[in-house]
Amino acid sequence: MLIEASELIKLYKNGKWKNNIVIFDSSWYLPNLKRNAFNEYKKQHIPNTLFFDIDEISNKKSNLPHMAPSIKQFNIHMENMGIKNNSCIIIYSKDGIGTSPRAWWTFKLFGHKKVYVLNGGLRAWLKIGGPTTSSLKTIYKKSSYSSNLNNKLICNYKDVLKASNIKSKINILDARSEARFKGIEEEPRPGLKKGHIPKSLNLPFNLLIDKKGYLIKKSKIKDLIKKLKINSKSEIITSCGSGVTACTIAFALKYIGINNYKVYDGSWSEWGSKKESKVEK
Repeated sequence: MLIEASELIKLYKNGKWKNNIVIFDSSWYLPNLKRNAFNEYKKQHIPNTLFFDIDEISNKKSNLPHMAPSIKQFNIHMENMGIKNNSCIIIYSKDGIGTSPRAWWTFKLFGHKKVYVLNGGLRAWLKIGGPTTSSLKTIYKKSSYSSNLNNKLICNYKDVLKASNIKSKINILDARSEARFKGIEEEPRPGLKKGHIPKSLNLPFNLLIDKKGYLIKKSKIKDLIKKLKINSKSEIITSCGSGVTACTIAFALKYIGINNYKVYDGSWSEWGSKKESKVEK
């Protein structure tokens, strides 16, 4: 599920990357950062890379940001980009691990088998002299794609409401910063409450990524989970601001062999906007 830049460049140099491998740039930024991920992709990306637009490949009928698309919507996007069910997907973000786990989770949500995240992202690729281009031409042609939704990987407001009950054994992990979790810092999206979901625990996603943009070692991830006194045998719900960095926790859990996780897709964008939602600080 994690691939190193050194492994990817070997596939690139011997031509094997053309054998059913599809690379995606899934970079995404919060609006307040004033960065345009697609414009950055157009200026520089790994040759033949496609852009996985988290906002575009989503449920357009929802008033919440980049909610998971329907099966039909996902299939259409995949077919238009030339993705096949047996394609080997490799995903990266520009600044490191970044938002690539969100795209990884989306593919897994729809049952895609071979999905990998490039450790260190584009930065790692550039560090070893990997080539880049600004050309938008690719070798992929329209395809046929069929998917199935894996409901075990996603949950909704009602599920989280039940999990927030003090009697529930379900764990809730919040990937937002400590300041946002405690309600000290304003939310980047206007109109949302401050604080966190009752009974939830804070695991800021950036603790899972080192300063160079690489996922931290398995032993360190296990230590973080242990410090939070999480019962890994019970279900774990991951949440964040809008369902993006919640996937970073989900990816890390999967990486250390914990499979009983679900992503709260609406996350704080939904919970913090509902009048009836209880919050803690």
